[in-house]
Amino acid sequence: MRVVNWNIERRGPHTWQAASLVSEIQSLDPDLVFLTEGHHHSLNQLGGFTLDHPGYGAGHKSESERLVLLWSSSAWELIPLPQNVQSTGGAIFGKTTSDGHAVYCLCICIPWHMCPTVKADGKVVPWAQHKLFLKELAPLLHELQHTHAPLIVAGDFNRRVPRCWGPIESFDLLTDAFDGLNIVTSNTLQPENAATIDHIAISATLTPKTVKSLSAIDPERQRPRSDHFDVLADIEVI
Repeated sequence: MRVVNWNIERRGPHTWQAASLVSEIQSLDPDLVFLTEGHHHSLNQLGGFTLDHPGYGAGHKSESERLVLLWSSSAWELIPLPQNVQSTGGAIFGKTTSDGHAVYCLCICIPWHMCPTVKADGKVVPWAQHKLFLKELAPLLHELQHTHAPLIVAGDFNRRVPRCWGPIESFDLLTDAFDGLNIVTSNTLQPENAATIDHIAISATLTPKTVKSLSAIDPERQRPRSDHFDVLADIEVI
């Protein structure tokens, strides 16, 4: 199954950036798409089926904005998540079918380190919302690994793996939350030759065949379509 994961930087469906991004995604012929910082209609061009959620309240959002979206060429079964997970970050969970196999997909957006939702003396507390979401996410991921397999967790982690900056405490929370899952997008990805903050993690019943990065630069305009580059993984059931 082919998995695409991209943060499209809140680009509305009417913009040239979104049109370019979605056209690229469509050309990749994916089975599953994990989209962050998108809009309700971002993936309509692909046909198929979409689940989405607006995510937690952090900054101004238009009515159509969705922090997390899941797309599949097959129908979804929406699976409810704990309210405290969805209210502290971005998360949407569903079951679909790919390559003849049932697969469970969790799209997440971990809050960035300067998320303005937690303040002290009027100033943002760095990493506070990021850590809060990871603390809520950890028990969920530990449970899902044992009850919902095969499992793919992907989205914007707002952290490179392995750690290259930021507090050890918050990275330890990420490591604990994803214990038992294989983050296949760790380290430097080619051909961009760069580390990503948009990751794909898989359970032990899955194995990666191909993992690579795709440019954020529009090939015709030679301008950035997003401040994130795309990640793609071809995955198979063991």
